[in-house]
Amino acid sequence: MITNREEVLENAFRVFVRMNYEKASFTEIAKACGLSRAGIIHYYPYKQDLFVAVVDKFVFQTHHIENKFQIQGETLAEFIEQYLAGVTSTMKRIVALLNDGNSPDGYSPHFHYFHFIAQVRMYYPDIRPKIRQLYEKEYKLWESVIQKAKDSGEIRPDIDVQTAASLFRQIYLGLSYERSFLEGLNVEELGKNFRYLYSLLKA
Repeated sequence: MITNREEVLENAFRVFVRMNYEKASFTEIAKACGLSRAGIIHYYPYKQDLFVAVVDKFVFQTHHIENKFQIQGETLAEFIEQYLAGVTSTMKRIVALLNDGNSPDGYSPHFHYFHFIAQVRMYYPDIRPKIRQLYEKEYKLWESVIQKAKDSGEIRPDIDVQTAASLFRQIYLGLSYERSFLEGLNVEELGKNFRYLYSLLKA
């Protein structure tokens, strides 16, 4: 029997990802956790409490820039490679967690994770400020690295820093979403696109 709170969150995460929030009953979640309904309620009295805890762990903590990226390089070129490594590591963790051997035919962890993000936007209380803060931190990270590259002469002096940051970020988000309908994000393809954009910025 599962009694660990972390295990409860992991199993509830799988249920929420595979089902709509409305359909994910306490009974269904308890079954996935190997607990009784009362056992789930012991940890989280209300389904929304459980959903919020799952989102905090598997969205906000997972995608926090300090948890997702180990940025140590001095150049934009180095940052791009470290960013790709962070994307790869994060994606592997999420996919491994969702591929637990009990997935139905046609199940795509990449697509269903995007579906889960849509649920977050709908059912997490007062979500907009938290989403905005999450996005802004990553944009600011790109902007700071690109500004440093511009100041050092690594990239051209006429580069618009905010626009360049948006392009890198939107290439990532666009490919992630588009490929989620197929086989999932290919980080090699993402890297090829990043490096091409970098070549256009270089001094």
